[in-house]
Amino acid sequence: MFTLTLLRFTPLSKESHLVAVVLGFLTYIVDTLAMPSATVTSSFTTALIGAICWYAYKAFDGLTYDGAETAYGPMAGIAIAVGICATYFLL
Repeated sequence: MFTLTLLRFTPLSKESHLVAVVLGFLTYIVDTLAMPSATVTSSFTTALIGAICWYAYKAFDGLTYDGAETAYGPMAGIAIAVGICATYFLL
């Protein structure tokens, strides 16, 4: 008969959270060094955007369809991360 198939996101591991923190810290340092006149708030916001982009990528990287990984997951994650960064830096 008719079966319902679901897209599911796999949970993020502790290592993914650690990478997000490290990426945010590195983004903060690079932003501070690249723009010495930048305020702490703007550098922190850039670091936050870097971490959010990592989470967006990793969330969609774990996208499964009926328990099997899909090829569209990483592509969607990269597209969303690029969209977030483009929106932040262009606006």
